[in-house]
Amino acid sequence: MKRLVCAALPSLVVLLVVTSCTKPDAGSPPPDNTTPGGSVQQQSSLFVQNAGNTKEYDFSTNDPAYWGINGFTLWSLPSSFAGQATFDKRDVTVKKNSGDGYAGYGIVFCGYDTGNPVVETFLLVMINTQQQYSVGEVTGSSYTPYTSSTWVSSGYLVKGYGVNNHVVITRDGSGVFALSLNGQQVMTFRDGRTPLQTGGADGYLVVISPQDSFPQTPVSICFTEN
Repeated sequence: MKRLVCAALPSLVVLLVVTSCTKPDAGSPPPDNTTPGGSVQQQSSLFVQNAGNTKEYDFSTNDPAYWGINGFTLWSLPSSFAGQATFDKRDVTVKKNSGDGYAGYGIVFCGYDTGNPVVETFLLVMINTQQQYSVGEVTGSSYTPYTSSTWVSSGYLVKGYGVNNHVVITRDGSGVFALSLNGQQVMTFRDGRTPLQTGGADGYLVVISPQDSFPQTPVSICFTEN
């Protein structure tokens, strides 16, 4: 039986078939440490369910304990989420209000304990404020992109702070994942590794980059389930 834990393990070999269709001329190459790496921790207390809107989860921190020269990644699998034994869809609106514009933030899906050894793995979709996205797998503290490069530019994303971006990831009956940004499909991929990512826990993830300025400027992000 799959269990949910947080630990570290060696990186996996991933076999994928990926197609993409993105608009060019959006964003510029981000600095290092804007994707999961460095210290990776489950910190559910920082992802707070909004009392006035139970579909909204707010993340905010300027605690120097979560800052490091190699980056810091914080993630949560909210207990209010049932997860999906067979993954079907995540549909989330995300908005970053402050923090490093190149650092990733987004949604976690298909999370589970690999059991060999006891290590958490999950898939994720991240965006940043610079019209870029990344799709990949976190295993322990290792991030393996599924996109053609770590970050891919897309004019379908809305640039800047305080703006909503609608992120939808689906998986069909043949095992093909499809990512849409603001209503436009930008890529598909099939996870061909063993064990297959077919279902598990859902949640959120935020990267704190070395370019963040704590405690002066907090990282503040809003996630809303649609």
